Amino acid sequence: MSKKIIGFIIAVIIIAVIVAIVVFTNKGDNNTVESNGSAESTYSVKYDGVEIVPGTEFNADNIKKEAVLSEIPSCAFNGTDKVYTYDNTEITVATINGKDTVYSVYFIDDGIETSEGVKITDTKDKMIEKYGTEYKEELGNQFTYTKGNVELSFNVENDIVVGIVYTLITSE
Repeated sequence: MSKKIIGFIIAVIIIAVIVAIVVFTNKGDNNTVESNGSAESTYSVKYDGVEIVPGTEFNADNIKKEAVLSEIPSCAFNGTDKVYTYDNTEITVATINGKDTVYSVYFIDDGIETSEGVKITDTKDKMIEKYGTEYKEELGNQFTYTKGNVELSFNVENDIVVGIVYTLITSE
């Protein structure tokens, strides 16, 4: 064989090994997110004057209200999640790439509203007025909007919003 062909074969083998290393290294990492989590490209919510963006770092000290902190085994990631329960919202934080990162924001009652002005007890019509009809409907009563790396889900019963949750989309 000529030296050019041997060199080409060696280059192809090296590239294949590098690709395999990258693929297999990332495959075992459950703590990756699909995008950078910037507020401009995704859904976010303000709580106690602090913008909470799933996929971004969370600092509980920025929120002046007192929270009940609990730790639970993570369903989406390796390790343990921290759940900060405030008066009317619950913020679940996971360790992603070594940082406390917002995984989800769950509305407990109508004392908090989305950035677009929808809260628990509002009508399905108001939800559609604010967010449009580009949703994914599941189970007949869950309406999920996706923007960037966040899903914003509304649970609706009898045309009334009874649940709201922001969830970080993770790669699997």
